[in-house]
Amino acid sequence: MLAPRPTLPATTAFLRPRFALVLGAILIAASLAASGRADEPAPPDPEAVRNLEAAYPAAGPGRVRHVVLLPAVDAEAAEDLKVEVVAGKTIDTDGVNRFRFGGEFREKDIPGWGFSFLEVDALPGPLSTRIAPQEGAPVEKRFVAGPRMLMRYNARLPIVVYAPPGVEIRTRVWRAEGEPVAAEVR
Repeated sequence: MLAPRPTLPATTAFLRPRFALVLGAILIAASLAASGRADEPAPPDPEAVRNLEAAYPAAGPGRVRHVVLLPAVDAEAAEDLKVEVVAGKTIDTDGVNRFRFGGEFREKDIPGWGFSFLEVDALPGPLSTRIAPQEGAPVEKRFVAGPRMLMRYNARLPIVVYAPPGVEIRTRVWRAEGEPVAAEVR
């Protein structure tokens, strides 16, 4: 019989994802500081730059090509990393309601290369909750996310996204911590 799992109070549940992101940022900053380059990001893999120049087409009319070149890491470290690609826009928000955009990513292959790129169309929305803010509440510009895609970390290939003008593409790296835990058999 398994021992009961300790639980955290409900008020701390929202901290778990943020803690993982902060811990990841601290680990990346520490590794950069150890390499003596804390003020500049790690260089992209030269292979990714060559692949970008050779295989990925320029953006067509009404499209913008967004390119993400990931820093090179050793193969063992890459196994524990995932990259989240997020499309969205910076819009005025009221600080009370929750906002998001609709839409989805489509993955398309580049014939003859074995590589793929992502496409996203205009983002429907914004969608939001309907809480009335207080009169005179400040309006703030904020990035509001739309579709998201989680993909494996591969520094040898660029992440290329074609989107309409005005759509921002952002990424963040997720790191798995600890060893996998065996599932209970019932």
